[in-house]
Amino acid sequence: MKNQNKILSAINGDTKFDLVIKDINFVNVITKETYRSEIGVVDGVIGHVNQPNDPPLAGVVEVNGEGKFAIPGLIDTHIHTESTMMTVSNMAKAIIPHGTTTIACDPHEIGNVFGIKGVEYILESGKETPLNVNVLAPSCIPAVDGLETAGAAFYKDDVEQLLALDGVEGLGEVMDYPGVISNNERMSGILNAAKENNVFIQGHAPSLVGRKLSAYLSQGVESCHETSFAEEARYKLRAGMTVECRESSIVKDIKILAPVMKEFNYPETLTFCTDDREPDDLLNEGHVDHVIRTAIKEGIPAIEAIKIATYNAANLLRRNDIGSLSPGKRADIVLIDNLESFNVVDVYIAGEHVANQGKLLIKLISKTYPIESINSVNLINGVSIEDFKIYTERDKVKVNTISYQEDVPIITKLKEIEFETKDGYVDLSGRDDVFTISVFERHGINGNKATGLMKDLGLKHGAIASTLSHDSHNLIVIGKNYDDMLLAVNKLQETGGGMVCVLDGKVEAILEFPIAGLISPESIETLAPKVKKFKETVEKFGIHSPSPIIQIASFSLPVIPFVRLTDRGLVDVNKQEFIPIIIE
Repeated sequence: MKNQNKILSAINGDTKFDLVIKDINFVNVITKETYRSEIGVVDGVIGHVNQPNDPPLAGVVEVNGEGKFAIPGLIDTHIHTESTMMTVSNMAKAIIPHGTTTIACDPHEIGNVFGIKGVEYILESGKETPLNVNVLAPSCIPAVDGLETAGAAFYKDDVEQLLALDGVEGLGEVMDYPGVISNNERMSGILNAAKENNVFIQGHAPSLVGRKLSAYLSQGVESCHETSFAEEARYKLRAGMTVECRESSIVKDIKILAPVMKEFNYPETLTFCTDDREPDDLLNEGHVDHVIRTAIKEGIPAIEAIKIATYNAANLLRRNDIGSLSPGKRADIVLIDNLESFNVVDVYIAGEHVANQGKLLIKLISKTYPIESINSVNLINGVSIEDFKIYTERDKVKVNTISYQEDVPIITKLKEIEFETKDGYVDLSGRDDVFTISVFERHGINGNKATGLMKDLGLKHGAIASTLSHDSHNLIVIGKNYDDMLLAVNKLQETGGGMVCVLDGKVEAILEFPIAGLISPESIETLAPKVKKFKETVEKFGIHSPSPIIQIASFSLPVIPFVRLTDRGLVDVNKQEFIPIIIE
């Protein structure tokens, strides 16, 4: 609870402010102007901001801003902390120096492995950092009921339990949009729980327009970060939906969406998000500051970009205590060198100076949790080479095959391909463009196994396996060599999860994620070079992708068009139905 007497005493001039930052260029995200100013901070909040010709402020501590530009702390409206491959504490250490002071995270990755306990782990570890971690209760665990096996399944009662926790601020991305539109029981119950608690509801609706979008919005969903096409963005904005403009490690939408932002004169229903941001990209490029720099390069005025990442974001998240440097707001202040290069120099959270010149100035609590020591890779039926073969009694067969799309890497399509058979199995010899993909349920629930084929990804040899496999995070393996595939699977069982590249019986690169098979306990400085090496190894295997890690991890996600393989089989995402591997 803030000391109102202290706050009012400083504002009224009876006592000094705790902190005064002098000689700054103040960026007003409300009036969209800049002017010379001073900021007075008291008890962690903004007390007063001088306007032109106001008398100077006095503080117990006075800092010379040296003409730097003062902006509100940056807000990422949609991120999965697990996708940084780091603990929340290590992620906070990495992103705070980049000016990020608030995130809205949906911990459905670890929720798919450990259920409510996984969400609680992210929630509690977030409280150990100065970063303002807004946890959203996962709405879709698994992403689609009945199409995959996760380590847990959330329904209305589970969401209500999470929404009652301190620090859970809304409902995470509602990925099962077909379930919402058709008013199925699970999604209807979950949405009703959110509406009864009057919380923010985040959406996920790739390519959804027309009456289907209206049906989706009518159920209380407010935003979407899956908008990758200009006409789609226009439709969603005109319908009143907030477009969370994404610049992730794999999907880079700012360039496509920038003309629409300009066309509609930067409405307040725009925010920025990073969704899935990998450690090497965070270390080398940045976080929300990188999104802003990207927007500026695409012709978005700097003040508009800053407003999108602060004021608009706070409004979407229903956070009236952040988003602008106004009296009574939390003193999350970022000082940048200038509006064009947008290099973050200093970061204050609740009035505390926490970062300077890319370095954290404070020591974060280093705490361990019991959940971090659980080996979550449990293949109850084991794995053999036979699991990687597609059995048939025919001499020739047509196979429904997943086709990679280089122009839109996150999208896959369905191709019918005819193959010869050999020794009772589909014969892939002579097809350099086709390889095997298998998914194994790894939560110890039913031991499901599914194998299919994929083409045009570029894999030339070896095998790559991963327990980072959105969203149910079963164990996925792709390969040209069955022996290498088996070794890759066994290696991840041994390490407790992660990602591994195997060639000719040798491990060429490995990322160990012992926490839920998703997270490393290592710092960004240690982890980022390993991630970089892993990506380079994947490229040597023939896969050329903007983000090969997320690329591989997405092949089991049955909410991204158009076809995916889960532990239960091949899925037509639009129809939300299974497709036979072999065409009758």
